[in-house]
Amino acid sequence: MKLSDFFKKTSIKQPGHLYVAASAVHGRGVFSTRDIKAGEHIETAPLIPISNNEDDLLKNTSLYHYYFLVKNEKIKVVIGLGYSSIYNHTAPSNAMYSINLDKQIIDIKAVQIIKAGEEIFINYNGRHDDCSPVNF
Repeated sequence: MKLSDFFKKTSIKQPGHLYVAASAVHGRGVFSTRDIKAGEHIETAPLIPISNNEDDLLKNTSLYHYYFLVKNEKIKVVIGLGYSSIYNHTAPSNAMYSINLDKQIIDIKAVQIIKAGEEIFINYNGRHDDCSPVNF
């Protein structure tokens, strides 16, 4: 399915309680104006799949630091829209992400209670509790 076809069939609304602000960890981060419960859905964002013959081109762009790796033969990299590419990394993290290539979306979900004003983190390794090093 083309991304344009997906948007014709699907409506995605940005949650009103999320905001981007300066992060004590790195640059900007994502925060919430209200508490988020463990297991609560935080955000669904559209994504842009980058074909394998295009992924090397990212190295020469400012998008290079904002992509997600995907285990797929045809698509190895996606760019998350919404706030998805702004979440900072920590291990273990207080949220996790899952990518659905068929629907061309990325979902962010809390794995523990996140207090209002606390930064929301994902683990760039894919699993919220994976403490192996991340290659930046």
